[in-house]
Amino acid sequence: MTFLRYWPQILLSVVVAGLLAWAGAQVYRAGYNAANVRAERIIGEFAKAEAEAQAKAREAERRAVAMIAEIEAVQAAQQERIESEVEARAADLLAGNLRLRHEIAALHTAHLSAGAAAAVESDAAAQRGAALVAAAVGVGAEADAVQRGLIEAYEACRSWHLETVGEAALARDER
Repeated sequence: MTFLRYWPQILLSVVVAGLLAWAGAQVYRAGYNAANVRAERIIGEFAKAEAEAQAKAREAERRAVAMIAEIEAVQAAQQERIESEVEARAADLLAGNLRLRHEIAALHTAHLSAGAAAAVESDAAAQRGAALVAAAVGVGAEADAVQRGLIEAYEACRSWHLETVGEAALARDER
């Protein structure tokens, strides 16, 4: 019966131990919840920063694509202009050459048979020469236009790269 004599003390000890365990669990849960709230806030900030960085990168890429399309349009217009200039120069050279040949033929009317044969041969050579000169001028102009287009495309891509890499480096440094 000595057990009954200590019963209230044992019951009180069990209740106090239960209350202490419950209080400890509440403190642990509160700290765990606060850590979760902080972690979720930080994750949300990183997600927001990532979305902003992606939006900036997409916008920079969109601008670069627009610049490249504009460069391509200018390049195509220059190519058409060069082709028309080549044709015009070839026609001018041929017309000037023919005019010169007619004037030379008119001066040499005394030596008609020798002059006519030489004029026919030199006329064919002049046409080939005019075509070669026009082709050389056209190739040079096309090469210049391609070089300008490549330089412009390089500059557009370089500025886009600097914008995106520079922004990424700044975002990384801010963290």
